[in-house]
Amino acid sequence: MHHSTPSHKTLSHRFRPKLKHLATTLAVTSLALQIGAPLCLAGDHTKEMAKSVIEPEAPAPRFHALIVNEFSDHYITPRGLNTENEGLVWQPLVLIFLNLYSAKTGFLTDVTVNGGIWNSVHSHKSGVNPGYHNELDPIAGIGFKFFSQISFDATWTAFESETDSYDTSHNLSLKLTWNDHIFGDQFSINPYVEYWRELDNKDTVVFDFATSQESYYFSLGINPTYKFKDIPLILSLPTYVNIVDEHFYQRFDGTPGGSGAAVFSTEIKAEVPLKFIPKQYGFWSIYAGFQYYHLDNAGLLDGNQVLATAQRENNLYQVHGGLTVFF
Repeated sequence: MHHSTPSHKTLSHRFRPKLKHLATTLAVTSLALQIGAPLCLAGDHTKEMAKSVIEPEAPAPRFHALIVNEFSDHYITPRGLNTENEGLVWQPLVLIFLNLYSAKTGFLTDVTVNGGIWNSVHSHKSGVNPGYHNELDPIAGIGFKFFSQISFDATWTAFESETDSYDTSHNLSLKLTWNDHIFGDQFSINPYVEYWRELDNKDTVVFDFATSQESYYFSLGINPTYKFKDIPLILSLPTYVNIVDEHFYQRFDGTPGGSGAAVFSTEIKAEVPLKFIPKQYGFWSIYAGFQYYHLDNAGLLDGNQVLATAQRENNLYQVHGGLTVFF
């Protein structure tokens, strides 16, 4: 049966388990870096960063930690949900890495497991039970590196609403990345392909639970990166497109949102390593980025129209920056 579009107030009350003023999801950038790039790249760079700290003859430490403090004017998920557009958004991330295996040459050159937690804290209250602490996401994964350049990462993530706005969803990411060195150590393209699967509950806005189902998408991306030799500056251009199954998003009337390319995003990002801080205190850097999203899916636009933003826009923009510390 076809429904006329309900009001925002009606939707918020009717679908309280899933949304009132927001619906879900993390990032990771991924994580090509919705959190700045560390979640996706931290595992890949763990060994390189460790080697620059220790003595040549000393064994590399097995444990590492990554701390990211990011501040933004929006909370836009990698899936294009415009979750928050008011006030300041603080999204801290903590990851712990344990290296299980390492080799300089051969087929398998690295095995690392990781676990951590990501939060989203807003200066503007939102949610069914309005609060500042919007979301808490536990993370666990394992990464393999082949021939020192090809990485395969399997990551589990749960999206937990701290304002009782939606049911906790569980997700699996399988990501294959080529950390290329075609142009030497200064410039790399870093192409990747990712398969994202909803395991339990939805990552997106649900209008009709009777017709909703867990779904998936593929993400194709690159992260061109240039490291300057004479100045402490790294420039990157993370870019990706999400190709979704028709059931990943849902329309107002409960029908599938449609398949195909749903989200395109690109960003210009600058990172400055703080080399004046002694290495025994970790590797510190600051970064800033300007990110653009183009949304091309009817279900995604319907979902954004009933989130905290109450907007239906094909083009979104985000300014963010932060501090990264790696031990």
